[in-house]
Amino acid sequence: MHKKLYLPVILLLLLTVGLELLNIHLSGILASNSTVVRQLQTNIAKLDEENQILNSKVLAQTSFETVASKAAQLGFIGNHSYISLRQTNLTYSR
Repeated sequence: MHKKLYLPVILLLLLTVGLELLNIHLSGILASNSTVVRQLQTNIAKLDEENQILNSKVLAQTSFETVASKAAQLGFIGNHSYISLRQTNLTYSR
């Protein structure tokens, strides 16, 4: 081979080896990132399930029947009369 061809061939060989090493390194990073992503997705699913359970507990604790029974246990009594803040404009005639 000619002396002029040695430099490009060696340069291309080094570039090929360097790019292959970079490919291996980036593949390792992607593999570790995918493991982290999988763990995060698992944690998100667990937190979603816990959130649904807590929402149902909050709804159960704030339901009218539960609040009324707790109020009765604490000694509050209910007023069964109807209260309205509107003024009626009805007139009655006999």
